[in-house]
Amino acid sequence: MRKSIGEGASAPRSVAVAGKAWPRMRGLALPQIIVIVLGLALLAVAAWWFFGGGGTATTTTTTAPTQAAATGDNAAPNAEPASADLSVDQLYKEARAAMSENRMVTPAGKNALEYYLRIIAKQPDDTGAKDALRELFPFATAGVEDQINQNNFDEANRIMALLAKADPSNYTLTILRSKLDLKKKQNDRDVAQKAAQDAAAAAAATRTAQGGTAPAATEAGAAPAATAATPAAAPAEGGAAPTTRPTEVAKATPPPSAAPATPTPAAPAGESREVRVVTPPRPAYPPAAVRNRQDGWVEVEFTVGADGSIQNAHVTASEPARVFDREAVRAVQQAKFDPKLENGQAVSSTLRRRIEFKLGN
Repeated sequence: MRKSIGEGASAPRSVAVAGKAWPRMRGLALPQIIVIVLGLALLAVAAWWFFGGGGTATTTTTTAPTQAAATGDNAAPNAEPASADLSVDQLYKEARAAMSENRMVTPAGKNALEYYLRIIAKQPDDTGAKDALRELFPFATAGVEDQINQNNFDEANRIMALLAKADPSNYTLTILRSKLDLKKKQNDRDVAQKAAQDAAAAAAATRTAQGGTAPAATEAGAAPAATAATPAAAPAEGGAAPTTRPTEVAKATPPPSAAPATPTPAAPAGESREVRVVTPPRPAYPPAAVRNRQDGWVEVEFTVGADGSIQNAHVTASEPARVFDREAVRAVQQAKFDPKLENGQAVSSTLRRRIEFKLGN
């Protein structure tokens, strides 16, 4: 009887929860155990979020400005654009959109020329992209000339580097590089000449400011003194004035001081630039050359008048001879140019343009 009472009075050694017997911890009730377990679970979730998800968010926030800076207008030409991960179909879609919006070679990273080059990088034998690059080449070269004429030498180099990837052996690139070098030298000469003119004007202004009117005042003060001394001479006998007085007065009177040289004002300097391409030549392919699968090129020389008209367009060289000459001259005559400017005045200038004729594979 005493044993039964003792066993009945003792605390149970296990507790059934959800059909399973859990040992009861000494001094803790079941609700306290559940609260502790839930607290540990919450701590584990918080630690996972902090070291996993939180770290990712911090990294994204930190790198976002860097990515934004890399995709700016002044990003380096070799920087990988955001579209590097696009598929070929997506690149074709972006290239067509760029052409429809006249983004042939600009802005950097988002133009038709670079999109087609990325397609070639992914699929070297893609004939569609190769044909598109051939069609783009004349527009791109016109864009290079426009950048050179505007003294945007870095942008011109960027576009020429892309064209070298598309067709490294194209002779037009050699001509463009020569034009770029000449334009750089001319720009350097203009800058040096402008600096020399500014220095000369500053020196003349300094001399004028330092000279002032002091020398003129001194000489003017000496003249009355000499003149006043002359009448003090005694008149000759008989009251007649000496015959030498006019000569003495003339000698005593100093010559009028020369006015300080005034620097000649520089002529108003207006804008100076080379011919600007408005609509590049778009030659038609001769049907006979298409049938014979012929490629070639024509070099055309022409004059852009002060009114922008095309004059005296003629062929200077071609390969093969007389096959593409007519279409090349016609394309140049139908193109549009802004005339060359010298100090804001439109002037005539003679240009030479090489037009390529190439069929797709």
